[in-house]
Amino acid sequence: MGLLDKLNAGAERAATEAGKAFDKGKGKSAELQLERRMDGAAKKLGYLVFDEHRGRPTDDKARQQLLDDLAGLEEQMAKVRAETAAKVAARAEKAPRA
Repeated sequence: MGLLDKLNAGAERAATEAGKAFDKGKGKSAELQLERRMDGAAKKLGYLVFDEHRGRPTDDKARQQLLDDLAGLEEQMAKVRAETAAKVAARAEKAPRA
């Protein structure tokens, strides 16, 4: 293998690694946004449970909505993680072999 071929292969590997890093970063950003939304819903749910524990009136519809929101966000999180893993794996398969 000539010097030019080695340089091209190295550049392709570097581009692949950069692409994988980009996909991971983009996925992590989406995860963090979902985590913030989950944290907010969990905090509200916690206050509802505390109010209930103290004997204060609570809204059952609001509690169920928060539970549904958390379940939906959890599903979205799993989807984002799976999509990110698939993108990274696809780039790894396309990568030139050393």
